[in-house]
Amino acid sequence: MHSFLRYSLSTSTPFGVARSELESLYPVIDDRWNQKIDRARYIVSVYDSHLLIAAGIVHDSVIAPTSVMGALELGCMSVRPEYRRRGIRQQITKLRLDFVLRTGSTPITVIDSDNPGSWAAYERSEVWERERSFEYQGQVKYIYRGVPALTELTATTSNLELPMLAAQRNSTPLPAVWGFDEPSEVKQMS
Repeated sequence: MHSFLRYSLSTSTPFGVARSELESLYPVIDDRWNQKIDRARYIVSVYDSHLLIAAGIVHDSVIAPTSVMGALELGCMSVRPEYRRRGIRQQITKLRLDFVLRTGSTPITVIDSDNPGSWAAYERSEVWERERSFEYQGQVKYIYRGVPALTELTATTSNLELPMLAAQRNSTPLPAVWGFDEPSEVKQMS
């Protein structure tokens, strides 16, 4: 089965309808979630027709006690369960990481200790290193930061665009009230 997913990229903080739509995607809306959204620098939203199926946020470090000055966190990613295992998370991560590195910032990510699949992947990665762990509201979290080699890798490929950024643009942009800057269509295979 083939479906066309629309990736929307935004540097605007979502308000109104866009924020409500994001809230519908995330299972927990708490103070930390609101802080992340309020401090969003970049948002990747993925649509199947008019249904928001996934999103990922880049924001400044809200509560992560990182020692990296000016770090930007790849956080707040969610994909509807019925759309998982299609490579959507990887595409969202690539877009967010590319944005952070192009700003010249150091990327960090915070992984909950109760998410062993994610932190195990970061532990095996050659481009992420664990900076430290910390406790937030009774839960242990791990901060991973991009290693210098990650920045160097991006510098050597900076003239190349990610396939989705070079994709043909959607002829019907999302309503301006949603604040999405660059809608595009990408063919996803499942």
